Amino acid sequence: MNIFSRIIQSAKDVYDNRVILLAMTRRNTAGRYKSTYVGFIWHLLYPILMIAVLTITFTYIRPRPLEDFWIYLAAGMFPVTFISASLRGRAIVANANYITKMKFPREIVVISNVLTDFLGVVFAYVCIIIVILLSGQYVNWWGMLMLPVELILMLLFATGSSFLVSTITVFIKDVGYFMTIAMRLVIWITPTFFLASEAKGLLSLIVWYNPFTYFVEVFHDILYYGTFPHVEFLLISIALAVGMFLLGAAVFFRYEKKFPEVL
Repeated sequence: MNIFSRIIQSAKDVYDNRVILLAMTRRNTAGRYKSTYVGFIWHLLYPILMIAVLTITFTYIRPRPLEDFWIYLAAGMFPVTFISASLRGRAIVANANYITKMKFPREIVVISNVLTDFLGVVFAYVCIIIVILLSGQYVNWWGMLMLPVELILMLLFATGSSFLVSTITVFIKDVGYFMTIAMRLVIWITPTFFLASEAKGLLSLIVWYNPFTYFVEVFHDILYYGTFPHVEFLLISIALAVGMFLLGAAVFFRYEKKFPEVL
């Protein structure tokens, strides 16, 4: 069975077991914030605090402060935190009991984990758009129509990334720890608090080879600059999303039968 046929079959299996998918997503969300007062808000607290701190810091130290810098930060911060979470590779290992003791499509474990984080991103962007509208900022509605498209592309990329890294982590546990550290550093090489055009020399090379950059720049175009996204950024986002999803799915389906033996 080729990868496309396997993905179609997997989609059918996931749909047939959508009750399990919804239950796991609900469990992930409720479990993380059990016995807390603000619940799901904690999911947004880290990026919000980062946005606040970086806005205050860089507004004063930048030679030419960006107007409405918080929008620039917010537009880029949430994609970085979301994709970073999917690349930490703990989805399968953290759900070892379900995989070894229950019979169900194992990809549901990964998908539910990614969906849990994705819901937070969607909620965050809804809040950002509301604030932008209330503050009287210019909105390009044609560009805004591309926001859900880019969100879906980002979801596809994150799901493929999680398939790939989570599978590798099952067999090489060190990968999960390495990715956790690496993802804490990725924000500094992604144009979230600096302009991509400001990156020079080696940093410029790293920035434009960083796949996060293209998703972030599309959100910057839509929410901060108020323009229709650059076509090349959209095309690269599509290529990255489809390519990573196919790669991650291929690796996952190749090794999923070995998970119970290793876990």
